Amino acid sequence: MSQVINQTAFLQSFEKDKNVLLKTAQDQIFSDLAHRLVEITIEKYSIHFNPLGLVDDTFQQILDYQFGNIEELEGIYENLCVAYRYKYGDNQLEIIWDGKSHEEKYKEEWGQTFDRWARDLTENPSIIKGILQLTVFNEQKKNLTFVRNALKGLINDYFEIKILKRNGVKRVVLKEKMLKKAS
Repeated sequence: MSQVINQTAFLQSFEKDKNVLLKTAQDQIFSDLAHRLVEITIEKYSIHFNPLGLVDDTFQQILDYQFGNIEELEGIYENLCVAYRYKYGDNQLEIIWDGKSHEEKYKEEWGQTFDRWARDLTENPSIIKGILQLTVFNEQKKNLTFVRNALKGLINDYFEIKILKRNGVKRVVLKEKMLKKAS
């Protein structure tokens, strides 16, 4: 006898699992961290592409950005969340002695890691351009599937993993992959 259960019922069975609490915490702070990602990207754009701080039409458009369409970053954010849960995937809750809840602790740790990763990732000019294309320069709600996929690919390369939506996370060591192609 087999029984099919839906995702909600499945998650309720494990509501005190670390990864369920972590995913909930990550979902709750998406907006704040997406804003932070755009701020870091604008900061890195200034460093890489406009070190003199000259204000032309493009830079003025970047400076005037009002954070209106951060939902375009949901897929990128989700990939970073999955990479974090994969890298720090121990599902055992720990005893927290400072009075914080597990969710508060995970929000704080995830926020710090996200900030560090955002700074590292935005050292790549292609990631800077992609994030700006999805947010600042996306006024007409263009079809940006190619940009999203390119960014996801760059993130996968950064973490040396491939995130498959249906199959979870599959680790791919890029150096071994390149050696196999050469042989």
